[in-house]
Amino acid sequence: MEVFNISRITTPKGIFRLAGIADNTPNATTLISVTSLDILSTDGWQALAVSTDSVQAIIQSIQLQIIDHLQVDNPPRLQSPETTKR
Repeated sequence: MEVFNISRITTPKGIFRLAGIADNTPNATTLISVTSLDILSTDGWQALAVSTDSVQAIIQSIQLQIIDHLQVDNPPRLQSPETTKR
């Protein structure tokens, strides 16, 4: 498990800043748990209560963008030629 912080991510639901924990177990689906979420409003960053159902729905709807962002920041390590031989 790794702690992550995303200072800014643009999604169809808005612009967010978030922190959380990612489980990047090899050969498994990446699971994330968001511990804080802010949305950029016209007045600046506004904290959202991650425990509410409406915010959980937002997190669920942007989960793929979050995972994609984390994978771009931390690309999987390349396998050595020996491990790819059959």
